[in-house]
Amino acid sequence: MKWLNAPYPLLQKARSKWLFALLSGVFVFVFLIVFQPFGAGQTFSYKYVFLAGFGVSVFLGVAVTYFMLPKLFPEFFCAEKWTIGKEILLQCCCILTISAFNSLHNYNWWPDIVLHETFLNFLIITTSIGIFPIIGLIFFKERTLSKRNIEKAQLLSNHLPSTVVKETVTVQIQEESKKESPIVMQLTDFVYAQSEGNYITIYYLEDHSITQKLIRLSLKQLEIQLEHLTQIKRCHRSYLINTQHLTSIHGNARSLTIQLDNVDTPIPVSRSFSKADF
Repeated sequence: MKWLNAPYPLLQKARSKWLFALLSGVFVFVFLIVFQPFGAGQTFSYKYVFLAGFGVSVFLGVAVTYFMLPKLFPEFFCAEKWTIGKEILLQCCCILTISAFNSLHNYNWWPDIVLHETFLNFLIITTSIGIFPIIGLIFFKERTLSKRNIEKAQLLSNHLPSTVVKETVTVQIQEESKKESPIVMQLTDFVYAQSEGNYITIYYLEDHSITQKLIRLSLKQLEIQLEHLTQIKRCHRSYLINTQHLTSIHGNARSLTIQLDNVDTPIPVSRSFSKADF
Protein backbone atom coordinates (compact mmCIF):
# COMPACT_ATOMS: atom_id res chain seq x y z
CA MET A 1 0.00 0.00 0.00
CA LYS A 2 2.90 2.32 0.78
CA TRP A 3 4.31 1.70 -2.70
CA LEU A 4 0.97 2.65 -4.32
CA ASN A 5 1.01 5.99 -2.48
CA ALA A 6 4.58 6.79 -3.54
CA PRO A 7 4.97 9.93 -5.71
CA TYR A 8 5.09 9.35 -9.46
CA PRO A 9 5.48 11.76 -12.42
CA LEU A 10 2.37 12.49 -14.45
CA LEU A 11 2.75 12.73 -18.23
CA GLN A 12 1.58 16.30 -18.95
CA LYS A 13 3.08 17.69 -22.15
CA ALA A 14 0.88 17.22 -25.22
CA ARG A 15 3.86 16.34 -27.39
CA SER A 16 4.90 13.57 -24.98
CA LYS A 17 1.36 12.19 -24.91
CA TRP A 18 1.12 12.04 -28.72
CA LEU A 19 4.55 10.41 -28.91
CA PHE A 20 3.61 7.83 -26.28
CA ALA A 21 0.37 7.03 -28.11
CA LEU A 22 2.20 6.69 -31.44
CA LEU A 23 4.93 4.45 -30.04
CA SER A 24 2.34 2.28 -28.29
CA GLY A 25 0.46 1.77 -31.56
CA VAL A 26 3.63 0.96 -33.50
CA PHE A 27 4.78 -1.45 -30.79
CA VAL A 28 1.51 -3.41 -30.89
CA PHE A 29 1.54 -3.60 -34.70
CA VAL A 30 5.13 -4.91 -34.75
CA PHE A 31 4.36 -7.28 -31.85
CA LEU A 32 1.43 -8.82 -33.74
CA ILE A 33 3.49 -9.28 -36.92
CA VAL A 34 6.57 -10.76 -35.21
CA PHE A 35 4.99 -13.02 -32.57
CA GLN A 36 1.59 -13.58 -34.27
CA PRO A 37 -0.36 -14.30 -31.04
CA PHE A 38 -4.10 -15.03 -30.72
CA GLY A 39 -4.49 -16.29 -34.28
CA ALA A 40 -2.62 -13.42 -35.92
CA GLY A 41 -0.58 -15.97 -37.86
CA GLN A 42 -3.54 -17.04 -40.00
CA THR A 43 -3.44 -16.11 -43.67
CA PHE A 44 -6.31 -14.05 -45.10
CA SER A 45 -6.86 -11.11 -47.43
CA TYR A 46 -5.51 -7.75 -46.26
CA LYS A 47 -4.02 -9.37 -43.17
CA TYR A 48 -1.50 -6.60 -42.49
CA VAL A 49 -4.15 -3.92 -42.95
CA PHE A 50 -6.26 -5.76 -40.38
CA LEU A 51 -3.34 -5.97 -37.94
CA ALA A 52 -2.47 -2.33 -38.53
CA GLY A 53 -6.01 -1.51 -37.43
CA PHE A 54 -5.15 -2.78 -33.95
CA GLY A 55 -2.14 -0.48 -33.89
CA VAL A 56 -4.43 2.42 -34.77
CA SER A 57 -6.87 1.28 -32.08
CA VAL A 58 -4.10 1.34 -29.47
CA PHE A 59 -3.00 4.79 -30.64
CA LEU A 60 -6.58 6.11 -30.35
CA GLY A 61 -7.14 4.41 -26.99
CA VAL A 62 -4.01 5.92 -25.45
CA ALA A 63 -4.71 9.36 -26.94
CA VAL A 64 -8.33 9.42 -25.73
CA THR A 65 -7.31 8.31 -22.23
CA TYR A 66 -4.45 10.79 -21.82
CA PHE A 67 -6.22 13.79 -23.33
CA MET A 68 -9.88 13.34 -22.35
CA LEU A 69 -9.68 12.06 -18.76
CA PRO A 70 -7.60 15.01 -17.43
CA LYS A 71 -10.20 17.39 -18.90
CA LEU A 72 -13.08 15.46 -17.32
CA PHE A 73 -11.40 15.04 -13.93
CA PRO A 74 -8.93 17.94 -13.52
CA GLU A 75 -8.76 17.70 -9.72
CA PHE A 76 -7.85 14.01 -9.85
CA PHE A 77 -5.09 14.69 -12.40
CA CYS A 78 -3.12 17.01 -10.13
CA ALA A 79 0.57 16.60 -11.00
CA GLU A 80 1.73 17.48 -7.46
CA LYS A 81 -0.45 14.68 -6.01
CA TRP A 82 0.10 12.02 -8.64
CA THR A 83 1.05 8.61 -7.25
CA ILE A 84 1.88 5.10 -8.44
CA GLY A 85 -1.64 3.99 -7.54
CA LYS A 86 -3.17 6.72 -9.70
CA GLU A 87 -0.83 5.84 -12.55
CA ILE A 88 -1.90 2.18 -12.39
CA LEU A 89 -5.56 3.25 -12.37
CA LEU A 90 -4.88 5.44 -15.42
CA GLN A 91 -3.30 2.50 -17.24
CA CYS A 92 -6.30 0.31 -16.37
CA CYS A 93 -8.57 2.95 -17.95
CA CYS A 94 -6.23 2.93 -20.93
CA ILE A 95 -6.59 -0.85 -21.27
CA LEU A 96 -10.40 -0.53 -21.14
CA THR A 97 -10.40 2.15 -23.84
CA ILE A 98 -8.00 0.22 -26.07
CA SER A 99 -10.15 -2.90 -25.67
CA ALA A 100 -13.21 -0.94 -26.78
CA PHE A 101 -11.43 0.36 -29.90
CA ASN A 102 -10.02 -3.09 -30.66
CA SER A 103 -13.44 -4.72 -30.41
CA LEU A 104 -15.00 -2.05 -32.65
CA HIS A 105 -12.25 -2.59 -35.22
CA ASN A 106 -12.72 -6.36 -35.09
CA TYR A 107 -16.52 -5.98 -35.32
CA ASN A 108 -16.16 -3.65 -38.30
CA TRP A 109 -14.00 -6.29 -40.01
CA TRP A 110 -16.14 -9.30 -39.00
CA PRO A 111 -19.71 -7.93 -38.50
CA ASP A 112 -21.20 -11.38 -37.83
CA ILE A 113 -19.58 -11.60 -34.36
CA VAL A 114 -21.29 -10.49 -31.11
CA LEU A 115 -19.92 -7.09 -30.09
CA HIS A 116 -20.08 -7.43 -26.30
CA GLU A 117 -18.47 -10.86 -26.44
CA THR A 118 -15.59 -9.64 -28.58
CA PHE A 119 -15.13 -6.72 -26.17
CA LEU A 120 -14.70 -9.12 -23.25
CA ASN A 121 -12.29 -11.22 -25.31
CA PHE A 122 -10.20 -8.19 -26.23
CA LEU A 123 -10.28 -6.95 -22.63
CA ILE A 124 -8.72 -10.25 -21.55
CA ILE A 125 -6.22 -10.18 -24.42
CA THR A 126 -5.22 -6.53 -23.90
CA THR A 127 -4.87 -7.02 -20.15
CA SER A 128 -2.79 -10.18 -20.53
CA ILE A 129 -0.46 -8.44 -22.99
CA GLY A 130 -0.21 -5.09 -21.25
CA ILE A 131 -0.55 -5.45 -17.49
CA PHE A 132 2.83 -7.02 -16.68
CA PRO A 133 4.90 -4.68 -18.91
CA ILE A 134 2.98 -1.73 -17.43
CA ILE A 135 3.64 -2.73 -13.81
CA GLY A 136 7.28 -3.51 -14.64
CA LEU A 137 7.78 -0.19 -16.41
CA ILE A 138 6.18 1.76 -13.54
CA PHE A 139 8.37 -0.06 -10.99
CA PHE A 140 11.55 0.53 -13.03
CA LYS A 141 10.73 4.18 -13.76
CA GLU A 142 9.88 4.93 -10.12
CA ARG A 143 13.09 3.37 -8.84
CA THR A 144 15.24 5.07 -11.48
CA LEU A 145 13.75 8.55 -11.02
CA SER A 146 13.76 8.25 -7.23
CA LYS A 147 17.43 7.31 -7.20
CA ARG A 148 18.35 10.14 -9.57
CA ASN A 149 16.39 12.82 -7.70
CA ILE A 150 17.53 11.64 -4.26
CA GLU A 151 21.17 11.81 -5.37
CA LYS A 152 20.58 15.25 -6.87
CA ALA A 153 18.87 16.44 -3.67
CA GLN A 154 21.73 15.16 -1.51
CA LEU A 155 24.28 16.88 -3.71
CA LEU A 156 22.41 20.19 -3.59
CA SER A 157 21.80 19.89 0.17
CA ASN A 158 25.53 19.45 0.79
CA HIS A 159 26.22 22.70 -1.03
CA LEU A 160 23.52 24.85 0.53
CA PRO A 161 25.15 28.06 1.76
CA SER A 162 24.51 29.19 5.31
CA THR A 163 22.53 32.41 4.96
CA VAL A 164 23.65 35.21 7.22
CA VAL A 165 21.50 38.32 7.24
CA LYS A 166 23.69 41.32 7.97
CA GLU A 167 21.22 44.08 7.26
CA THR A 168 17.53 44.77 7.65
CA VAL A 169 15.63 44.72 4.38
CA THR A 170 11.99 45.76 4.17
CA VAL A 171 9.54 43.94 1.89
CA GLN A 172 6.55 45.87 0.59
CA ILE A 173 3.72 44.04 -1.19
CA GLN A 174 1.03 46.04 -2.94
CA GLU A 175 -2.28 44.29 -3.66
CA GLU A 176 -3.93 44.57 -7.07
CA SER A 177 -6.27 47.23 -5.69
CA LYS A 178 -4.34 50.45 -5.11
CA LYS A 179 -6.92 51.41 -2.48
CA GLU A 180 -5.52 48.75 -0.15
CA SER A 181 -2.53 49.67 2.00
CA PRO A 182 0.63 47.77 1.11
CA ILE A 183 1.75 44.87 3.28
CA VAL A 184 5.05 45.74 4.93
CA MET A 185 7.36 43.27 6.68
CA GLN A 186 11.02 42.43 7.09
CA LEU A 187 12.58 40.21 4.44
CA THR A 188 13.46 37.62 7.09
CA ASP A 189 9.77 37.37 8.03
CA PHE A 190 8.62 36.55 4.48
CA VAL A 191 8.67 32.75 4.06
CA TYR A 192 6.84 31.96 0.81
CA ALA A 193 3.82 32.72 -1.35
CA GLN A 194 1.46 30.27 -3.01
CA SER A 195 -0.76 30.91 -6.02
CA GLU A 196 -4.52 30.46 -5.57
CA GLY A 197 -5.91 31.36 -9.01
CA ASN A 198 -6.29 35.16 -9.11
CA TYR A 199 -5.17 35.30 -5.48
CA ILE A 200 -2.03 34.42 -3.59
CA THR A 201 -1.51 33.37 0.00
CA ILE A 202 1.41 35.05 1.75
CA TYR A 203 3.08 33.00 4.48
CA TYR A 204 5.16 35.06 6.89
CA LEU A 205 6.45 35.05 10.45
CA GLU A 206 4.67 36.97 13.15
CA ASP A 207 5.95 36.60 16.72
CA HIS A 208 8.09 33.66 15.52
CA SER A 209 5.07 31.66 14.29
CA ILE A 210 3.87 31.17 10.72
CA THR A 211 0.91 33.32 9.65
CA GLN A 212 -0.90 33.52 6.34
CA LYS A 213 -2.80 36.21 4.47
CA LEU A 214 -4.85 35.86 1.26
CA ILE A 215 -4.61 38.82 -1.11
CA ARG A 216 -5.80 39.57 -4.64
CA LEU A 217 -2.61 39.51 -6.68
CA SER A 218 -1.08 37.12 -9.19
CA LEU A 219 2.15 35.33 -8.36
CA LYS A 220 3.74 36.87 -11.44
CA GLN A 221 2.88 40.37 -10.21
CA LEU A 222 4.36 39.58 -6.81
CA GLU A 223 7.49 38.24 -8.47
CA ILE A 224 7.87 41.52 -10.36
CA GLN A 225 7.41 43.53 -7.15
CA LEU A 226 10.13 41.53 -5.40
CA GLU A 227 12.50 40.99 -8.34
CA HIS A 228 15.12 43.29 -6.77
CA LEU A 229 15.50 40.83 -3.88
CA THR A 230 17.88 38.04 -4.86
CA GLN A 231 16.71 35.88 -1.95
CA ILE A 232 13.19 35.57 -3.43
CA LYS A 233 13.00 32.82 -6.07
CA ARG A 234 10.24 31.29 -8.18
CA CYS A 235 10.81 27.56 -7.63
CA HIS A 236 7.51 26.42 -9.16
CA ARG A 237 4.65 27.88 -11.18
CA SER A 238 2.64 28.08 -7.94
CA TYR A 239 5.33 29.01 -5.40
CA LEU A 240 7.63 31.91 -4.63
CA ILE A 241 10.05 31.24 -1.78
CA ASN A 242 12.52 33.09 0.41
CA THR A 243 15.73 31.04 0.13
CA GLN A 244 16.82 32.34 3.53
CA HIS A 245 14.35 29.86 5.04
CA LEU A 246 15.48 26.89 2.93
CA THR A 247 16.68 24.12 5.25
CA SER A 248 16.88 20.98 3.10
CA ILE A 249 16.21 19.48 -0.32
CA HIS A 250 14.63 16.08 -0.92
CA GLY A 251 13.90 13.99 -4.00
CA ASN A 252 11.35 11.41 -5.15
CA ALA A 253 10.27 9.93 -8.47
CA ARG A 254 8.01 12.89 -9.19
CA SER A 255 10.34 15.80 -8.51
CA LEU A 256 12.62 17.55 -6.08
CA THR A 257 11.01 19.15 -3.03
CA ILE A 258 12.37 21.76 -0.66
CA GLN A 259 11.76 22.19 3.04
CA LEU A 260 11.45 25.61 4.61
CA ASP A 261 11.81 26.24 8.32
CA ASN A 262 8.54 26.69 10.23
CA VAL A 263 6.70 25.00 7.31
CA ASP A 264 5.43 21.41 7.58
CA THR A 265 4.46 20.87 3.93
CA PRO A 266 7.26 20.19 1.40
CA ILE A 267 7.23 22.57 -1.56
CA PRO A 268 7.65 21.12 -5.08
CA VAL A 269 10.43 22.29 -7.35
CA SER A 270 9.85 22.73 -11.07
CA ARG A 271 12.22 21.00 -13.50
CA SER A 272 12.97 24.39 -15.03
CA PHE A 273 14.23 25.71 -11.69
CA SER A 274 17.96 26.30 -12.01
CA LYS A 275 20.34 24.50 -9.66
CA ALA A 276 22.18 27.79 -9.25
CA ASP A 277 19.02 29.34 -7.73
CA PHE A 278 19.48 27.17 -4.65
